[in-house]
Amino acid sequence: MSVGRPPSRRPKGRPANQRADAKKPLPSSPRPGVSSDRWYARKLRRRIFAALVCAFLSVIVTRVALSTARGQGVDTIFMEAAAKSARRFDPLVQLVTSLVSVPAIVFVGTLVFLVALARRRPTLAGRAIVMVLGANATTQIAKALLDRPDLGLSTALPNSLPSGHTTVAMSITLALVMVAPQWLRAPSAWAGWIWASLMGISVMISAWHRLADVLVAFFICGVWALALAPIEGRERHAPAMQRAMSIGVLAFLIVAVLLTIFALAGISLKEISSPGAYSFGYDAYLESAPWRSRVLALAASTWVLSVAGWVINEVDVLCSRRD
Repeated sequence: MSVGRPPSRRPKGRPANQRADAKKPLPSSPRPGVSSDRWYARKLRRRIFAALVCAFLSVIVTRVALSTARGQGVDTIFMEAAAKSARRFDPLVQLVTSLVSVPAIVFVGTLVFLVALARRRPTLAGRAIVMVLGANATTQIAKALLDRPDLGLSTALPNSLPSGHTTVAMSITLALVMVAPQWLRAPSAWAGWIWASLMGISVMISAWHRLADVLVAFFICGVWALALAPIEGRERHAPAMQRAMSIGVLAFLIVAVLLTIFALAGISLKEISSPGAYSFGYDAYLESAPWRSRVLALAASTWVLSVAGWVINEVDVLCSRRD
């Protein structure tokens, strides 16, 4: 009796749907860092766009304010209205403008450097200091090279654009925002917004600078800060404060546009100008229309607040993950 070979056990076939699924390629798992790469790219695009906007607006505002008759007239009447409507604030103005001096710059620059070192980020200290020096050097070079021709709508005076005092205030503000630790960044941004805006308004009230001088100083600081501020990925300590600043900037911008349209409606700058030794060009008209003088002064102030806040907010956004 021969022993037969046991029957071979063939593996049972898989169901058809399982065999089909086995032939499909497995879905690839997401690459590590993809989301962070997208986040960084989005911040980088925002940085480049904002810096280009600052550079473009600085050129446009400079061109209009210095080289066109209407631009010179609007720029001058804003300043003269601010100076006329805010004389009761002279003590505050003197205090604010006196804060910008060489010792003050050295003190704040040292403070920025020490804060960055305390955070063990010496490279960040270098970025902030280069930003302050670069912005202020750019302002002084531009002021020396630019010319303000006499186009007949205001008293002929040498060029004062951009404002050196405003550049110092804004560049120091942005340096503090760059180096501040996460818990202190929002208060630094808000305090800097107030200080830089007060400086811009104060130099107009003092009749040292016109509105365009102040705005171009903000834009120059914005270009330097947006080029050098680090893009950081840490969560925002106080996101509500950043959102509130964004809303405030938008509100001030809308108010500035509406007040400007209302204040300049129905007047011919050429007809009301009276340049002379004791007037920048519009003193007599503003005396005869005090309500318009107050509206123009308020419009100039809201322009300062909106542009200063926008520049500070854009730099602040780069330094935190929430945007």
